Amino acid sequence: MLKNPDYCYHSHTARCGHAVGTDEAYVRSAIANGYKIYGVSDHVFLPGMEQPGMRGSALLLDEYCSSIRNLAAKYQDQITLYLGFEAEWYGDLYQPYYHDLLASHKIDYLLLGQHCFIEEGRFHWYASVPSPDAALDRYLKDLIAGMKSGLFTYVAHPDHFMSYYPEWNAHALAAAKAICETALACHLPLEVNLGPSRWGRKNKPGEPIQVAYPYPAFWDVVASYGCDVILGVDDHDPRELQDSPFDWAFDFIKSHHLHYINRVTFAKIL
Repeated sequence: MLKNPDYCYHSHTARCGHAVGTDEAYVRSAIANGYKIYGVSDHVFLPGMEQPGMRGSALLLDEYCSSIRNLAAKYQDQITLYLGFEAEWYGDLYQPYYHDLLASHKIDYLLLGQHCFIEEGRFHWYASVPSPDAALDRYLKDLIAGMKSGLFTYVAHPDHFMSYYPEWNAHALAAAKAICETALACHLPLEVNLGPSRWGRKNKPGEPIQVAYPYPAFWDVVASYGCDVILGVDDHDPRELQDSPFDWAFDFIKSHHLHYINRVTFAKIL
């Protein structure tokens, strides 16, 4: 197995309800495994909305920020820690909140990770939309609007739609092209995500890894456009900073001739 990357911008904490371990356990694991940069980007807490098992309560915001900032000071001689969120784009509903988090330097960055949308005051998973084509259209509309907002540092798992879209066809290809065109126009890297390689494998142990995403055909389109590509560990357990199949991920990036980068520039919000 190849060594892990020396950075991680996509990571979670137990506050989201589907991760384990203390904040310090993640930081100590990152240090022990040679990471130079570790960004904590839990699923964004949303004032006025609760989604147990997916994201923590907005009441946790100050504690979350103080915990990571204190750890950044404690371990400053051993690692650079950043504080952020993985967030969906919900249009004007939470745009001011996101803007203020960044402009006030409460957090350092946002990752765009589109899992669900809000309609009629409640969350909806894209996968719950009855028509797969309609689900993809809604995902694409929301994702591209978020990319154009100027608030995000990179796009997490942009091919997430292939976890519920049934096949690679002309509709999926058109969506991939639109994402790549927007990524280039907005100077946003796209993330090859390691999450499903741990929890969503479709093969038996010892066989080549097969997952819903990263979806090979999608990344062939990315390669043809020359978009910047970054690796997302998307860890939900401190051990995943060491035990994830990094060799497979780097082979995927190399075999698909992707323009790999290992550092990002945070969006500057005034």
